[in-house]
Amino acid sequence: MKIGVGVLVGLTAVTSARAIYQKRRDKNLRDLLTVAKQHFMYHDILTSWLMEEPLFESVHAGGIVRVDGSVTTFEIDAQTLKIVETLEV
Repeated sequence: MKIGVGVLVGLTAVTSARAIYQKRRDKNLRDLLTVAKQHFMYHDILTSWLMEEPLFESVHAGGIVRVDGSVTTFEIDAQTLKIVETLEV
């Protein structure tokens, strides 16, 4: 019985830690996307995105679609917040 309770407590702790980690990661990605939107200063953004998994180290790929249909893709470094525009169509 004690082993079963211990396993249950362990699983609960792992699940809670995972949920906290995911919330923090989601907030960090939202913050990065906000920085990118401010960098490009478009007032007519239709949608935007940022890939969850980094391309390498802390560099994430993302993009912005404007109301007129133009698309800007970029890479943003999560540590330095440096943004490099990769494509504008």
